[in-house]
Amino acid sequence: MLDSELQGTEVVRLLGQIEEHLAALRTERMRPPEVWLTVEEVAQELKLSRDTVERLIGSADLRAASIETPRGQGQKSRYRVRREWLDEFMQSKTQPETRRSIGASPRKRRIRADPDFIG
Repeated sequence: MLDSELQGTEVVRLLGQIEEHLAALRTERMRPPEVWLTVEEVAQELKLSRDTVERLIGSADLRAASIETPRGQGQKSRYRVRREWLDEFMQSKTQPETRRSIGASPRKRRIRADPDFIG
């Protein structure tokens, strides 16, 4: 009887380990995969030129991974931008709602002090 109790507790322990492993697999599967964008894809999404995106990367405004590839005598840099880095960049550039929106206050017209209609 003692032997069957040991086997029963071993089965319960193994089933617990299996359930933990399955839960970890489910969590991993539900996490979205890392998406890497090319400079061209970022430019298309932001409706900017490729040069502008490369300037943003060069000035460290937009995070990117640099992939160095041999090209002729020197090396040419190619960049990849993670989707979350692009989202962070866009969030940092979003204006807070407290700022004046476009057209919120009417422009004041300048009136000439001495209009000359005769000319």
